Amino acid sequence: MQNQIGAPKQKLSFSDPKVRAWLFQIITIVAVVSLGWYLFNNTQTNLQHRGITSGFDFLERSAGFGIAQHLIDYTESDSYARVFVIGLLNTLLVTFIGVILATLLGFVIGVARLSPNWMINKLATVYVEVFRNIPPLLQILFWYFAVFLTMPGAAQQP
Repeated sequence: MQNQIGAPKQKLSFSDPKVRAWLFQIITIVAVVSLGWYLFNNTQTNLQHRGITSGFDFLERSAGFGIAQHLIDYTESDSYARVFVIGLLNTLLVTFIGVILATLLGFVIGVARLSPNWMINKLATVYVEVFRNIPPLLQILFWYFAVFLTMPGAAQQP
């Protein structure tokens, strides 16, 4: 059997790699969607049986706690949604300050590594190699346990 152009019509067979690739992708998509539906349905059923409500209604309730650092006005009677916005703004502020300071530190250390002064060059190289070769988690643990926990606490107000 031939099509209009005159080339023979190809049959779809499982031995064709393109057919297998499409079939496996379809099977994978069906499996992922089925698993997602099962997990969602199971979660909803269990929450209903236990009488647990879910959703974002809690965002309108009063938070009832204070936040020391806030960029916008905040009182303890404000909602959880406002607390979320304040937390987001605090995160953006810390991120912005961290990026600026890290850029300045990186620039200074990079220029110091290019310095013709032997002492400055070697100190910058040692700094880079030490911090490059120590895993970040180990650095975090060091700064927390060896530095912050050994610092004296805040003075008590009378």
